[in-house]
Amino acid sequence: MIRIASGVGLASAPVAIGAVIILASFDGSANDAASSGNPTRSTAAVRRADGQSYSGITVEGVVDWSRSSASPPPSETPAPSPQEGTGGDQTSAPLPQTSGNRPENNASPDFLALRDQLESSIVAYDADVGGIDVAIAVTDLQNGETISVGGNVLHRTGCVINLFALLGAVSQFQAGNASPDGLGYSIKKGIGGSYPPEVKNFTQSIFSSYWEGTYYARSLMSSWGMTASNFDHIPFYGGEYPSPNILTALETNDILAKLWNEQLFNYEWTVYTLRVLRDSYSYVDYILPRRLPPEATVGHKIGYYADWDGWVNNDTGIVTFEGADGKQKAYAITYLSQLANSEKDGYSFGARLSRDVWDWMVGKYGLWQPPTPEPTPPPTPGPTPEPTPAPSATPTPDVSPSPIASGTRTPKH
Repeated sequence: MIRIASGVGLASAPVAIGAVIILASFDGSANDAASSGNPTRSTAAVRRADGQSYSGITVEGVVDWSRSSASPPPSETPAPSPQEGTGGDQTSAPLPQTSGNRPENNASPDFLALRDQLESSIVAYDADVGGIDVAIAVTDLQNGETISVGGNVLHRTGCVINLFALLGAVSQFQAGNASPDGLGYSIKKGIGGSYPPEVKNFTQSIFSSYWEGTYYARSLMSSWGMTASNFDHIPFYGGEYPSPNILTALETNDILAKLWNEQLFNYEWTVYTLRVLRDSYSYVDYILPRRLPPEATVGHKIGYYADWDGWVNNDTGIVTFEGADGKQKAYAITYLSQLANSEKDGYSFGARLSRDVWDWMVGKYGLWQPPTPEPTPPPTPGPTPEPTPAPSATPTPDVSPSPIASGTRTPKH
């Protein structure tokens, strides 16, 4: 067992036997395999690498690094955590000392200028709030160019990982092995409302076991080339002190691009998936959609919770709008943050960066403006017609009465 004493109210959590850890985390310290030299490291990542603790929390305990909570499945359904609810997850083991290896920032100079702008904002904000580990990836879905800051750094996910539970379900729908009929509420509430119990319910219905649904989604992620990310458990249903759910911004954006380009599903099920992601409850629309104008249509999946080392606030999705040429434009964006000292530190900054990306995209493609109709000219006045004289009374003609026929008439012929 370990005990987590927190000034922000984090609860105690059990662990398996293994190596001793004392407030160790490695998510901000891994080198970016595609970057030259050392990547930018946030204040939070440096603080953690130096062994400094998250404010108000001390951790002592042991972790079995070989253990994965979802393999094999538990013999009994684990009880959800007491704080089970929207968007969150339970305390998990530290992230492994690895990173993703996706090439990044092979983009046009203009797009790279946006990347530099985002990096400057992240570095400044990290210093302002006393530490936060932020990654962002943006893909222009017109040409496939992608930029990122910290795009290969491992991040805890919160309920963003349930995006892949949805994708696993849609894969079964397309194959004809299951149907969304009767699952509408669970899918809407679980994905659009970011509510893990309903994600558990629809995966259990489709796969007979929500653990089998987790395995299936994990295998899809691997087949799609996600080598650094991991779907360990549906949030709150990972057993005691589970391995972390993991995503990188670049791998997540790549999946969104594949979805948009119908490389995951056919047209029918691509439209279905986007419709589910766009059908979100308003109470989860406070990161990517928060500062965007009505012209933006956002399909997204949010995730957040307080782990033992700080707040996690994430959002990933596809934004569409009508460009100045009257054609639909789209981009994928993934915002991942962790190690924050407060919840607001994470979500408010995500909304701000989302607006910066929107402004850049609209600056590139413009917004459709319906042409202003020409005013209808008033009719040219013609000459006033002469009044028509009133007709005179028609005299009644004298009419001789017809002769009255006699009783016997002489027929013709």
